[in-house]
Amino acid sequence: MLDAQRVKKLALDCGADLVGIAPVERFAEVPGNENPTEIKPDTKSVIVLGFRILRGALQGIENGTNWGTYSGADPTGFSNYMQEVTYNFCRRIESEGFETVPMVRCSYDLRDKGVPVSPDRPAPDVIIDMEYAAFAAGLGELGDGKLFLTPQFGPRQVFSAVLTDLELEPDPVFPGGLCDHCGACAAACPACALDRNTLTESVYPAGTLKHWRLRVESCRVCTTGTWPRPYSLGLEPNRTGASCGRACCRHLEEKK
Repeated sequence: MLDAQRVKKLALDCGADLVGIAPVERFAEVPGNENPTEIKPDTKSVIVLGFRILRGALQGIENGTNWGTYSGADPTGFSNYMQEVTYNFCRRIESEGFETVPMVRCSYDLRDKGVPVSPDRPAPDVIIDMEYAAFAAGLGELGDGKLFLTPQFGPRQVFSAVLTDLELEPDPVFPGGLCDHCGACAAACPACALDRNTLTESVYPAGTLKHWRLRVESCRVCTTGTWPRPYSLGLEPNRTGASCGRACCRHLEEKK
């Protein structure tokens, strides 16, 4: 029988670095165009898998001599591995008689592009908020600099999610405290892309996610190690390797 402990072991055995479980109730008031139940109505659990970005991949950027290693660690470079692990994990669950829907982070500008199949349904595509899913699954918190932080890797991970009709014991929501509001991320940004005077809040059933406003137009011209997403205009650049992400990473490591 599949219980939460066995499901987590399966995810780690398949190659994930992190795994957390959220009950579907934590998505009860999420808008339709990002709600898992609009994709799979009988969803009972949302399982979130985390994949580390290697710490050493940031070294060349720190030295100002190599950006290519980081681009290989970015989701654009190892998405095939992440998708393979997620797919194999789903296969293991479906072999036990349950259904799964694997999800990866997609551009939010793809939402509401299609025609609703009926007046009571949202327009395709429905795309879940992966940072909120990770928060709801108890994996970490959103920091002031709009970087998702986990106790294991700080800002150095990306996520996939699995929607399933398998009911599992959920993980508690992360209590917070990783981000100590030091401002290192904002201070390190040469483009002043983080507005420390404007706090953005998103209220969800599992809690409120808060962060400083990110001026995306400034972030996209940064030359300190951001990795652009040329085919996803609605997504912000991956900032783990940028000066803001690296400053956050160093600060969290120094606190340990």
